Amino acid sequence: MYTRNSRSALDVVAAVTQRRTDGTARRGRIGHRALIAVLILGFLPPMLGLATPSAPVGAQERSSSEVERDLEQTEQQRRGLASELGTVRGELSQAEEDLAAVGARLEDARSRLTAAEGQVALAEMALVDAEEERDAAERAHDRATVLLAEAEEELVEQEFLLSSHLVHTFKFGSSGAQAGAMALEILRRAEDPNSFAVGMKQLETVVDVQDATVKLVFELRTAREQRARDAAIARGEALQAEAVAVATLRTVEQLREEAASLAEEVAEAEQQQRTMVAALRTSASETASMLARVQTRQASLQTELSRARAAEEAARREAERRAAEEAAAKAAAEEAARAAANSGNSSSASSGSSAPRGGRLSPPGAGGGPGVPGVVCPVQGAVAGRDFSNDWGYPRSGGRFHQGNDIFATTGTPVVAVADGTVTRWNPPSAPTGLGGITVTYRIGDGSEWYNAHLDTVAEGIEPGVSVARGQTIGTVGNTGNARTTPPHLHLGRRHGGMWVNPWPTVSPVCR
Repeated sequence: MYTRNSRSALDVVAAVTQRRTDGTARRGRIGHRALIAVLILGFLPPMLGLATPSAPVGAQERSSSEVERDLEQTEQQRRGLASELGTVRGELSQAEEDLAAVGARLEDARSRLTAAEGQVALAEMALVDAEEERDAAERAHDRATVLLAEAEEELVEQEFLLSSHLVHTFKFGSSGAQAGAMALEILRRAEDPNSFAVGMKQLETVVDVQDATVKLVFELRTAREQRARDAAIARGEALQAEAVAVATLRTVEQLREEAASLAEEVAEAEQQQRTMVAALRTSASETASMLARVQTRQASLQTELSRARAAEEAARREAERRAAEEAAAKAAAEEAARAAANSGNSSSASSGSSAPRGGRLSPPGAGGGPGVPGVVCPVQGAVAGRDFSNDWGYPRSGGRFHQGNDIFATTGTPVVAVADGTVTRWNPPSAPTGLGGITVTYRIGDGSEWYNAHLDTVAEGIEPGVSVARGQTIGTVGNTGNARTTPPHLHLGRRHGGMWVNPWPTVSPVCR
């Protein structure tokens, strides 16, 4: 029993030692990450402008290109922090699993400790019994020794008495004389019949006493030998009981040391693991806090970018309008001059009235198609006026006009169906287009098709012919296609009656 428990204790101690080594290495990594977190917390907020005071009233607003540069830097920082947070959370998850394993081993060790303490209690009871048996054996040996001494003393006394009888017998005759010869000697010496009778009585007594003494001497010798054996046995039992008591005490002390060492090692391992988990949780919390601040800054920059683009577009249109008005006025003046030169021919003076207001006209459909009751916001958590604006008709590359709305959000934000419908087309990750990248198009009940472009992923099960429910995730926000150099966003388009129409009037009221 003791040997098996000792082996179990050694196994647990070895496991605890291994966990201590692993925990030391992991704490080294935690310390390194904590240093990085401190440096980031110290330098990142000023870099991101999180701690800078607001711009004074009347300060010149930044251009969209400046905001885009800041937004791109912020996105890079966000991705780095997100990656770091994922790593820390992975290590935290592993550390928590390790802590659970240590907890399980601790419970097992506690059970072993309980068993070891039980063995100690049993061994202590055995020690008490062994000490009592030892004391009883020593008392028995002492009693046997006393009885042996008494027997030897009585034997000496009886042997002396027998020797006296033999001397007396020798006085009445030879040592080999018989009772008859002794009787004749008494008769010869008797003076009268009475003295002869007394002498014969004395002879009878002497002979009887001598026989009894001889018997007693032999009995005493036998008893002495038996008591000597009893004393030797008692002494052996006492020595054996003493040895058992000593061995039992040694076992009890070893079991006590084993139990105490086991409890100390397991408690230390659990404390080290808890310290490591606490450090990882702190690191994860700090990284998550920084990531949230970066995302807040990113959303602010996106809003600022939308305002800057709107202002630049308005300024561009105003410049084009003024240039067109100036060109029209100039053309009218030239026409009037030519008319005056041609004898008052003024029929062409009205030619400037058909000039367009501005360089290019916005595409039709700006007012949006028919309303669709019960729709939901196409990007989870998006807010109209903050994450997207009515950018229908904004200029795009290649002389195009924007025929949709760009809804900005972080990569991976769910994109959902605005209403019940059926998927009609898609461009999966394996076959993206150069313009829209990864796309999904679905048709709803009013016959209009909703085009979702620049996706990062397509939801599982989404493909042409599949029905989608209102609010069902069809993909996630990304920047695939020709949006790879822009912040992640969803390009949302709506086609109704064979032409593109502005989605803003339909989705802006539900994105709040």
